[in-house]
Amino acid sequence: MNKKTSIFAPIFPLPTVNLFPETTASYHIFEPRYVEMIESVLAGDGLLAMATLKPGYEDNYYGSPDVYPVGCLGRIKSFEKLENGKYNIVLEGLYRVGFGRVIKDNPYRVLEMESLPEVDLQNDFVEEREDLLLRLNYLVEHSPEDLDFSPILQNDDSFVSLVNLIARTLPLKNVEHYKLLSLDSIRDRANQTLWHIDDQIETIELLKKVDPKTSDEIILN
Repeated sequence: MNKKTSIFAPIFPLPTVNLFPETTASYHIFEPRYVEMIESVLAGDGLLAMATLKPGYEDNYYGSPDVYPVGCLGRIKSFEKLENGKYNIVLEGLYRVGFGRVIKDNPYRVLEMESLPEVDLQNDFVEEREDLLLRLNYLVEHSPEDLDFSPILQNDDSFVSLVNLIARTLPLKNVEHYKLLSLDSIRDRANQTLWHIDDQIETIELLKKVDPKTSDEIILN
């Protein structure tokens, strides 16, 4: 996706960032309005955009609470309709989108959105890939938490997929996940992800020096 294009698609807003381009994520759809949305999407082109709710959404959750301006467009890769009428779906992230005007707002929102091309998709990033995997291995080996990065460490997919999987999986505050998604450059996202990994490694090492016993109680965020 190198040129900006306009798309019309429903949005599924959640409090957390959980879909990046070239990754997949699973969702359980149970609210009636979103069950209706999924059935409409399945009957159409299968496209659905994940949006992130802004803080304070609780006061207007069942209305149309504000969302951050950047999200990820996905396509339903597989689904299961349960006996109670609810759905389990797997969404495949396609590319980032910027949200525009509301086309429909009841019972679920459909927005006009514009694709947000990433500026350096064609680069090989050989050195950056090696750095990411090296430091991620170190983090997993030295973290007291049970961080399961095994699917990523065994991943031989594109650099974009690797960076985005790590960015989504790192135990960060939601605002940091959103900042990573909103970056237009894969290199910038990779460098910022490396910074987060190094920051967590430094925290682990520092606390071990101060009091080795406290390392078992470290919570990374």
